[in-house]
Amino acid sequence: MDTIVINAEEWKELVYKIDRIAGFIEQYAEQLPAADNAWLNETQVCDYLKISTKSLQRLRKSGDIAFSTVCKKHFYKAGEVKVLMEKKITGSNREHLDRLRNLHRKGFRK
Repeated sequence: MDTIVINAEEWKELVYKIDRIAGFIEQYAEQLPAADNAWLNETQVCDYLKISTKSLQRLRKSGDIAFSTVCKKHFYKAGEVKVLMEKKITGSNREHLDRLRNLHRKGFRK
C-alpha cells in the first residue's frame, strides 16, 4: 500500500472542495423532477413494498394502486408506490420509502 502525505492546508482545501461538490450534488438532486412518474415492474414493486405478487394483485383488484398493462405485464408509477408506503396500506416503513427514492434517483441520472 502506498502512503500519500499532504500538509494540513492542502487537506483542508481538499475537504472544502469535497464539501462543495457534495453540496452541489444535493442541490442539483433537489432540482431534478421527481421520479414519481418512473415506471416500475411487478418485481420491483413487490420488493419495495415487501409484499408477495398475490398481495400486489389484491391491491390492483381493490383499486388501491393504479397500474398499466403492456403485453400482459403490469407496470406501476413510482408515485403510486410512494403513496401506498405513506398511507401504510402495506407493511412498509419510512426506511423503505427512502430506499425507493434513492434507488430511483440513481437510476434516472444515467
